[in-house]
Amino acid sequence: MNYFERINHHSLVQRLLPRYLKYTIHDKSTGCTLVRLAALFTTTIIFAAVSGYAQSQVVQGEYIIKIKSQKGATSNSRLSKGVSLIKKMGSAVHVKQAFWGSTMMHIKTNSQASLDQLRADPEVEFIEPNYKLTIDPVEVQPFGTAPGAFDSYDQSYADVQVTDSWAVAMPYNQGTKTVVAVIDTGLDMTHALFADSGAIWQNTAELNGTPGVDDDSNGYIDDINGWNYVSNSGSIYDDDDHGTHVAGIVLGVGQDILQSSVRESKIKIMPLKFLDANGSGTTANAVSAIYYAVNMGAKVINNSWGGSSYSRSLHDAYTYAHTNGVVIASAAGNSGSDNDTTPMYPAALDTPNNIAVAASTDSDNKASFSNYGLTVHVAAPGVAIVSSVPGNGCPSPGCFQMMSGTSMASPFVAGLAALLIREAPQLSGYQVRSIILSSTNTFSSLINKVSTSGRVNALLATQAAIAQAGTAAYNPSYTPVYKTERSVASDSAPTDSGGGGCGLVKALGAGASSFLDGSGSDSSGGMGTSGAILAMILLPVLLAVGLRRKTPLEVQQIQRRQYARYTLAKDLVLKIGDQVITTASDTLSLGGVSFSGTLQMNKGEKIKVKIEGLDQEMDGEVVWCSQKQSYGVKFLNITDQLRAQFSTWTLGLSPT
Repeated sequence: MNYFERINHHSLVQRLLPRYLKYTIHDKSTGCTLVRLAALFTTTIIFAAVSGYAQSQVVQGEYIIKIKSQKGATSNSRLSKGVSLIKKMGSAVHVKQAFWGSTMMHIKTNSQASLDQLRADPEVEFIEPNYKLTIDPVEVQPFGTAPGAFDSYDQSYADVQVTDSWAVAMPYNQGTKTVVAVIDTGLDMTHALFADSGAIWQNTAELNGTPGVDDDSNGYIDDINGWNYVSNSGSIYDDDDHGTHVAGIVLGVGQDILQSSVRESKIKIMPLKFLDANGSGTTANAVSAIYYAVNMGAKVINNSWGGSSYSRSLHDAYTYAHTNGVVIASAAGNSGSDNDTTPMYPAALDTPNNIAVAASTDSDNKASFSNYGLTVHVAAPGVAIVSSVPGNGCPSPGCFQMMSGTSMASPFVAGLAALLIREAPQLSGYQVRSIILSSTNTFSSLINKVSTSGRVNALLATQAAIAQAGTAAYNPSYTPVYKTERSVASDSAPTDSGGGGCGLVKALGAGASSFLDGSGSDSSGGMGTSGAILAMILLPVLLAVGLRRKTPLEVQQIQRRQYARYTLAKDLVLKIGDQVITTASDTLSLGGVSFSGTLQMNKGEKIKVKIEGLDQEMDGEVVWCSQKQSYGVKFLNITDQLRAQFSTWTLGLSPT
């Protein structure tokens, strides 16, 4: 266990809980609080409470509305239709912004009647609350002194082979510089790393245009280097450090960022600030930033932030990026939780261009703080990463600090994606994602922690991109399957009516105070509110135990399935002794394969399996599924080739 992981075990709660209490649990606009409740339970229960309550964290009175598309009509014309619809409702509803390139708008209203009217309108596809989003670097430590003239740089001590990839990659003064949108807390453009390398993206139309005029008619005035959605201006200063640190990691995949005199960059950074000095932002601004990035030419987007609430508008933004061939790296989250059961968004979105990134240590273990799961795709270095931070008052060549988190792992993948696009610029975001996920180093420590069981390798990915320089572009069609959004009615209820988005949590919070005060009583009688809180926490456990006692063994085995299974048709060759059988798979997972047909097989029999697309044979054991009345094969060995190919086969698919 390294230094940063030891710190996490002892100070993670001390460091993170105040921030969660301030921005996740307490909402001054509603009066909702769980601050005192935190002292009751263990760290695990505290973070569970934080995660559950985060779903109700919305900007009161603000919503995102989408107007239905119409065959033959442009998004702009449909958006204009939506704006007209809002204007007819009078002063009760106000349009804060329209999302360029979409049919969505960000609106403000305190009128429940107006919301109900909009939801009933046949022109409206959906309305959802404007959810809050946050960043959360796990640990920050000063680098100490500024790097010297002879200091060298590596992304981390993990064998990601960054510097090895530079030897085979296209020279920095050749090729086209890939634009990476860093949607974050902004960027310190005066930092020597960015100023001297020429890494900051420029909007030439605004740069050469007239000040105070929207020269390119994109709805943003003087967006010369990006946009600040917090101040609604073209000033993208970083007042948190996070965005500048993330941007430095993106650059660091392609060059030594600690040199006293950095060379010209291979990448252009498009800074889009939607998070404030406290690391807090909204879904509306995040969605708007994604549309801006895609429409202004970014081929890669990095999102080192998230929340526990599913947002249909954010899902649509990711889908828009996919349709336009843009790849997105998304931080998996720092709660140390399973994203398969407790999703962190947008990392958990299943668009074919999304790469959900976990943080790994120098020894290629999952970082203790990192989220994980089969919906997380790959790991990248995320512990004690040195990168740039705003340089006010710092010695030349600028400030550098260590930070840890999936926020640091994600931009490594974003930077790698940008460099792959330099080698093969015709590739879609889906294809770039496929290269990254099939070019990993696999480790037993990452099995079931990420779907590839691997940590990224810059050299292998670069070599694969070079080999695909002549490959035709391919971008699979994707139709989002939306989760059911929560009703917006409860989010708009005035606080004096007992609603305000708190509901039961607010009521129980009051009872918890009496428990902490020592009274242990509740005026409503019964076991008291504190007992109700405990019952709420224990209820899922008791239900799970009760259901398990009543669940047949066969169903329990299905529930405990180790690997996600996909409906996937692949030609199979089965070797059973001297017998060779050709068939096709119905479903496939890293754990085994199922198939149809009346094959003569014996349960427990050892066989060989050859799968279409793999050079190697797999050792397997025949199993019987009484539910489907058919045989299958459980793999006894899982090869690295199968792991790599499986991630490519299942991109964009949902488990059965």
